[in-house]
Amino acid sequence: TWKREYAGRRCSYKDVDGREWDLYYSDRYFSHPSTEYDAHLATLSMFMTKFSMNAGGPDNIENAYWYEHQPDRVEGFFKAIGFETFDANEYYRSRTGFDTIGVAAASRKIDGYTVIAVVPRSGGYFLEWGNNVWLGDGTKSDYMHEGWYNAANKLISFLREYVEKNGITGKVKLWMAGYSRGGAVTNIAAGLLDNSVTEGAIPLGGGATVRNEDLYAYTFEAPQGANVNSKTVAAPKRSLYDNIWNVINPNDLVTKVAMAQYGFTRFGRDRFVTTEFFDSANYVSNREVFLTLYGVKNNAAAYSADTFEMNGITGDHFAAAMTGAVSAGMYELVRAFLNGGQAIVTPDDTKVNYSADIVETLCLEELTAAIGSRERFVELYQSGLRDLLLGLMSDENGARDEVLKSAIEGAVVSGIGEALGISAPFGVVVSELIDKAQYDPDDTFFTDNLIHVVKNVFSERPNELVTLATNIVNIFANHATDVSVAHLMAQDFYYLDEYNDTHAGAGLTRVDLRDSADMGRVSFYGFNDLKLESGGSPRVTVNGKYVGKSSVSKCDGGFAAGYYSFATEEKMELFFPVNTEFSLTSDSYSKKPYHDVSYDIFCQYNSVGQAGTIKKYVDRYSGEFTYVSDPVAQTFTVNP
Repeated sequence: TWKREYAGRRCSYKDVDGREWDLYYSDRYFSHPSTEYDAHLATLSMFMTKFSMNAGGPDNIENAYWYEHQPDRVEGFFKAIGFETFDANEYYRSRTGFDTIGVAAASRKIDGYTVIAVVPRSGGYFLEWGNNVWLGDGTKSDYMHEGWYNAANKLISFLREYVEKNGITGKVKLWMAGYSRGGAVTNIAAGLLDNSVTEGAIPLGGGATVRNEDLYAYTFEAPQGANVNSKTVAAPKRSLYDNIWNVINPNDLVTKVAMAQYGFTRFGRDRFVTTEFFDSANYVSNREVFLTLYGVKNNAAAYSADTFEMNGITGDHFAAAMTGAVSAGMYELVRAFLNGGQAIVTPDDTKVNYSADIVETLCLEELTAAIGSRERFVELYQSGLRDLLLGLMSDENGARDEVLKSAIEGAVVSGIGEALGISAPFGVVVSELIDKAQYDPDDTFFTDNLIHVVKNVFSERPNELVTLATNIVNIFANHATDVSVAHLMAQDFYYLDEYNDTHAGAGLTRVDLRDSADMGRVSFYGFNDLKLESGGSPRVTVNGKYVGKSSVSKCDGGFAAGYYSFATEEKMELFFPVNTEFSLTSDSYSKKPYHDVSYDIFCQYNSVGQAGTIKKYVDRYSGEFTYVSDPVAQTFTVNP
């Protein structure tokens, strides 16, 4: 931890939109091993990614001046903190494409070292969006995400060109950062560099080398691009990657793709911002600090993305809304659905409003199951999704966007209708919308594949899918850049001291990031009543025989939630952090001969060891249940 007498040099950076930002820089950020998390360097790294993003978009695609000046923001950032010899690759100065990546670099001399900062463009991707869904089958990328793997190698190539072009030799300290897609690319690039160590150092070309402990890599809201099945690199959670720090909001959907079920994860160590589910004791006070700092540059009152309400849907409501829908127009129907129209969507008070993290996890789990293997994704979904994103995210005139969105929404509504046994000729309507958009993928991507996935997810997780759809704006607001900036400032006392001094001792205190966001889940089949306890105190009671309301209770390390399943008779589910011991007792369970009394146990480990999901199925139950998790050993024990 850094002492206050080592405070960084304060400098000011005026962004292109006129906002003035205070930045703190110190050479001391690079005086300790990169395996030590540095809150000050993390905040500065977040600002580096923020200013790597394009400002708006061109007025037309022929505006060469706009494209040429894309790197101006990050160049200004480097000048503000004293880094020179700026350069950017050709992709950063031209229109984006499916397989491009903009990268910029600058450097500074510190105590005999050359510190090189390198950052990929972390926003304003336009056509690069199509690359985000290009998983590949793994054969061309050592099982890593193929699109980001290719981009990471382009970043490394530019870095080595920068070293040779500027005649850099000898000892180097390397500072890397990226956000969102840029974060995934940075994460893989840092992992590949860590694996290229030869005789104790990473060769950068031209006689320049960097030791593992001198590679400082920070990513923010990064999707998962590394893979546990890789053969040519060390396992993603090995200590080799302890110089890679990933700051994650568990409620951010983007950080959960590509899906863990296909082996995807991140290199290095994840640290998590505060959410109620994992840190209920500190959530209210920490949120107040975050919102205060968020409000310094934004409208704090407008932020509610970490809260949402569970919603539901019934067959009767849906069928009524379908009446005359085709003649009225698909667009109006799906807009009513996604905007929580009363005719279709109703509040679901049978489930606690537990966590966006849980809703997203459950929906993605069913989505992956409906798609099947990674190979099936590549065969049936990859090209269609790429073409769709290329159409939606282009920097051309977006006149067809609303029509394409309606086609997507139409497929969603069609899939729900099929799951409920309600037939309507929506496949024809969707095809007509695609034709109207002058969009030419294979129509079956919408009318068959997408509808199939929605039907299967809704069949298993109806209210979760509806909740995800009706809260989608808030859910993606958790991925907003300035939200991450505020979270980083909230765990950096430079910015807290500045605020407290400016506001006459306001008393804001530091919000530390957590090392764990590991979630346990137990799904019980054939039960009527369950009670969850920890430390001898009751935490959650789920009552059953009929659909009953959820309950929620605080527990050590967060809170636990449970509910009686909407979709499956006599299925109960409990969710809880895994860093404490729980015991469960059953007051009664099903005596029906066609019900097997059993349970599935899931542990989702994110931060240590070989990250992934551990499952156990138990086909018996004797009336008492004890669950003990050991995240460090990546094991859990269950009795009986």
